[in-house]
Amino acid sequence: MRNLISANLVFLLVVLALVSCQNESEPSCLEVEILGPEQCTLGTIVSVKSKKMIGNTIRHFDGNTYSNVIRIYSEVPISSSGKAFIQLREFDPTRDEQLANQYATICQAIFAPFPVPTKVATFWSESPC
Repeated sequence: MRNLISANLVFLLVVLALVSCQNESEPSCLEVEILGPEQCTLGTIVSVKSKKMIGNTIRHFDGNTYSNVIRIYSEVPISSSGKAFIQLREFDPTRDEQLANQYATICQAIFAPFPVPTKVATFWSESPC
């Protein structure tokens, strides 16, 4: 009887751990509004249309305030249309050094990078995933 209770307790803990990990992971496909290229990194600035906040709120060059904004470096071709559907992974400075170098540029003194997280797009489409 004691072994059965211990086995059930271990099973319950494993299930709870798996459920909590799934809730914290990024959705597999995100809808984004493309705000445009960033002046200092040439990364693409997007507003993520998701309830899960993975970005920051910024005041953009166009004078509007946008929420849940992130910077995208992309492993795949991207378009500049107003809306897209993307899949992301975390930016890793070591792994993505070459990718970051592709987006590097000289920054004019009147511009500064937006204080937003950088992610890497692994999939980009104008149609839902």
